[in-house]
Amino acid sequence: MRNTATPTTRRWLLHAATIVVALLGLACLTSTRRTLSGTFDESNHLAAGLEWWQFGTYTQWTENPPLARLAIAALPYWHGMRLPERAAWEPRTHDWDRSWEVGSDLLYAGEGFERNLARARQGTLPFFLLTLTLVWLLADGRRRPLAGFVAVALTATLPSLIAHGALATTDVAFAAMFLLATLALRRWFVAPTVPRALLLGAAGGLALLTKFSVVAFLPVTALAFAGARWLARSPARPLRDDRPLPWRALAGQLALLFVAGFLTTWAGYRFSFGRIDALTPEVKGWLHLLPPVGERVGLVGALLRTPLPMPELWHGLRFLAVHDATGHDAYLLGKNSEHGFVAFYPLALLVKTPLPLLLLIGATIPLLANRRAADWPARAMALAALGILLVSLRSHVNLGIRHVFVLLPLLAVAGARAADDAVARANGGRRWLMAVGLGVLVCVQAGDAVAAREKELGFFNALAGSDPAAILLDSDLDWGQDLFLLRREVKARGVDLLKIGFFGTLRLCQHDLPRLEGLVPGRPTTGWIAISENYYRHRSTFMLLKDPCDRRSTYDSEQVAPLPFAWLRAFQPVAIVGSSVRLYHLVDGQSPDRPTP
Repeated sequence: MRNTATPTTRRWLLHAATIVVALLGLACLTSTRRTLSGTFDESNHLAAGLEWWQFGTYTQWTENPPLARLAIAALPYWHGMRLPERAAWEPRTHDWDRSWEVGSDLLYAGEGFERNLARARQGTLPFFLLTLTLVWLLADGRRRPLAGFVAVALTATLPSLIAHGALATTDVAFAAMFLLATLALRRWFVAPTVPRALLLGAAGGLALLTKFSVVAFLPVTALAFAGARWLARSPARPLRDDRPLPWRALAGQLALLFVAGFLTTWAGYRFSFGRIDALTPEVKGWLHLLPPVGERVGLVGALLRTPLPMPELWHGLRFLAVHDATGHDAYLLGKNSEHGFVAFYPLALLVKTPLPLLLLIGATIPLLANRRAADWPARAMALAALGILLVSLRSHVNLGIRHVFVLLPLLAVAGARAADDAVARANGGRRWLMAVGLGVLVCVQAGDAVAAREKELGFFNALAGSDPAAILLDSDLDWGQDLFLLRREVKARGVDLLKIGFFGTLRLCQHDLPRLEGLVPGRPTTGWIAISENYYRHRSTFMLLKDPCDRRSTYDSEQVAPLPFAWLRAFQPVAIVGSSVRLYHLVDGQSPDRPTP
């Protein structure tokens, strides 16, 4: 009796532990949500989602598909938030990036910024919970409770996932939808029935409705599954009754898969039909979204003029391609680039991933490489993560690991399954030692998540050293998220005048701060000074304000000398607020090497 009861008891204990650690991640997310002020893109996503609900159209910043944004806007819309008439923001007659300003107007109206922002951020929560559920399913948590526990624990306590799960942005939604497509892909490879092919197509459509990265990521994942099957000495094609699916049947199911994906995606765009060139003017700002009218010839011209299903999707794909070709200012290891860095994502993942997960991945690589030791789904997910990283190396838009962090849950699942296999094969004391080692990894990473609950977005592991801003910025460290913490800090210090250079889209004078003056580039000053790392590190002076109470008082590039805040390098801050704001107190005649306490 004891021999049968003990495994059952252990199974239920592991299931209970899985729920506990998921709740811990949720608690960290809830705490983090309250401390993060509005980040750079949240107002943009809110405005675009409201357009979908209110007008039944989708024209604002089409580079991001609608699914996550309509979830973000759902609760604010339910509570009565509405866009102004189209004439106030229509992309064909206004700047196509006006959605940021329109969304900010709505956040600061009605019941106030913090209440409105909290409602918008609730739209991301279901995707965070769905991500944890899908990780458990990919790890076969019901049949393999140890693998399910380790995979969920190391995903639920990822600071980057917690941080972005607390924001009204699109990245955690994509992680959830991509994992859903990965689960559907695995189920189809195991048993390729017509219903499973249709489900895979629908899941792929949902992922496409969340982020266009799926166009590259999902084919790579399918190749990883085929390759893992081949490495396991099984047919690379999906199986039916332990035999490869016949080519004709495979072609038929693939056709159904694409039809299901097309219809799902089209439904997300509300079955719209129209011309691509009717969505925006030919040229706006730094992105030439469409060629000039006189150059719209050949196939490109025909596609722009021809009515198509969901023209917003095709416009968004062109938007993404033009954005990537044009590039975007990126920062790595103290250097700036308009076209990104090949080493960006590998290095960013190395310093932003908690050490316990890195250790698990490193320890299980030999197991995953062993044809006899690893089950093929574990190897498939590890290969998929590697493939996602490789296809991302060529990207010219390096704005943070959020663009690729879906590979971290895949690696957590692969490592957890491999570790579970190793524990099952071990005997006696070695088995207990391995189980204890896994428990230690989980506990250490959970401790990291709890300790970073006010600055999950700016979390770095010990490999980053004491100055992580020298390595990465943007949404990995400074996305304008620490204004609430700055407000708390200056109130505690009794500051009555603050000279500020704050990176982001917030309206500083509406956040109960002390009297503010703009920090003037190239002009040393004294008193209380707050400066965002983006400005301190000279990444750019984008959105730097002459008047902190006037969002339109930005500096032109020719008004700012190179290294405009280099003079601050001679002083030490009295505090690093959150992870992104340096706070100084300088007095006349102060020695550069002795900061005022």
